[in-house]
Amino acid sequence: MRRILALLALVLSGCVATPPILIGDPVPPVTAPPAQIALRVLDYRGEPLAGASVTVETPDGSSTATTDGRGLLYVEWSQEGIGVSASAPAHEPGRIAVTELPANEEVELRLTAKVLSGVVTGMGGLPLEGATISVADESMMTGPDGSFQFVAVEEGVPVAVARAAYVAVEAPWEGGLMEVPLEPFVVRGLHVGGPDPRNEEKWSGLLTLAEETEVNTLVVDIKDESGQVYYATEVPLAEEVRAVYSVYDAARVVADVTSRGLYLIGRIVTFQDPIAAKALPELAVLDLTTGLPYNKNGQYFLDPTDPAARQYALDLSVEACTLGFQEIQFDYVRYPDGYGEATRFDGGSSAEVRPEAIRSFLEAARGLLNPIGCAVSADIFGFITATEGDGGIGQQLELLAGVTDVLSPMVYPSHYSTGWYGFRVPNDNPGPVVAGAIDDGLRRVAGDVIIRPWLQDFYYTADQVRAQIEESDARSVGWMLWNAATNFTVGALAPEGGWPEEAVGDQPGSTTTPQP
Repeated sequence: MRRILALLALVLSGCVATPPILIGDPVPPVTAPPAQIALRVLDYRGEPLAGASVTVETPDGSSTATTDGRGLLYVEWSQEGIGVSASAPAHEPGRIAVTELPANEEVELRLTAKVLSGVVTGMGGLPLEGATISVADESMMTGPDGSFQFVAVEEGVPVAVARAAYVAVEAPWEGGLMEVPLEPFVVRGLHVGGPDPRNEEKWSGLLTLAEETEVNTLVVDIKDESGQVYYATEVPLAEEVRAVYSVYDAARVVADVTSRGLYLIGRIVTFQDPIAAKALPELAVLDLTTGLPYNKNGQYFLDPTDPAARQYALDLSVEACTLGFQEIQFDYVRYPDGYGEATRFDGGSSAEVRPEAIRSFLEAARGLLNPIGCAVSADIFGFITATEGDGGIGQQLELLAGVTDVLSPMVYPSHYSTGWYGFRVPNDNPGPVVAGAIDDGLRRVAGDVIIRPWLQDFYYTADQVRAQIEESDARSVGWMLWNAATNFTVGALAPEGGWPEEAVGDQPGSTTTPQP
């Protein structure tokens, strides 16, 4: 027993006093892994933003990485806190400071979008309504203040701006407010009668004439003074009154003109319409002495205050615009001239009613056509540019300027009587008469509307036609030549690229438009 106790004491003393013998490197103490937080970057809509560049700043330095497809990046936590910065295309850079370890170990950083804001201006620097702005695969149209805005856009992106009757432009956005001035498209046009595209030789000759001269526009009749509609319209009232006289394929006309880089205007004779007036007398101006539609020198007028008569022209205009015409020109958009007290209009014909009836019709047309890409123009009598009132026909210059894109006064010198612009015979002085009429209009509506005149190409020599063109060109307003038979004085037209010397007398004064 005494021996056993001695051995036990020896063992215990060895366990307490003798240090352990270590073989190899010492084992490090066990410590917890460093904490991590999940950083989620969101776009301006609050959706995960993949591929965002993230920089993490700690007291020991910084590192940069990108978020994964879920917008996530795992970041090592520092007890002193971290700073996180993120950037992504089309977004403003964002930054947050994380000073405490989040309870759920996740932090969100939401970026705000870069916003492209701008304004489109037209003549005189005034806001331009109805311009189409295209950025990447997005488009929008300017409102009355000419403004536009796109969200989430990167600097340098091309911005395309287009509007019928104006020259389209494209420019990169360089940050800040983008101001886009548009200049009117300077039309140099020819009138094309409704039946003319049916004649292959004549139609081809007109297209060639436009290609080989300064002409850049064709004005093609959709519905003319006869009341006939010249393509297979689907407007019900045209079918009802049997006005459809389908002589040309509208799609082909559009393709032939636009494929050559020419501007295409569709002309609609609006209220002078013998077919509809006779077929539907309730839509017409009524002659109280006969009880029949009003008729003067073979002209029958639809009532400009009648809703159905107005809608007929509006329906045709919208259809033509959707078919590809770029501008709709309303002719005879007026009351009949010379009517007396023995005529009846549904809405009246007082000096107050007339201009408002025409103004409101064109305002409605613009409201329909501008949003679908067409400009609205109206033909007016030439003397209206110098008349303060409405001329007895509802055409008051300032009122119409506020609801149209283009006004086209018919400044034919042969239509002015003795004394106009100081001439005993205005028809013998085409240049000065045209200059005076245009100047009158420009003084009154400068910057509010494009003034683009119809010029006389009938009963005139090449020199006389050219004199009118040169006065229009001097004012940069453009022009259209009127010849009811679509036969033009080619010698008055400059060749494509211009004449070496402006000497009209050296040019042939013949009418060379191909004839049937």
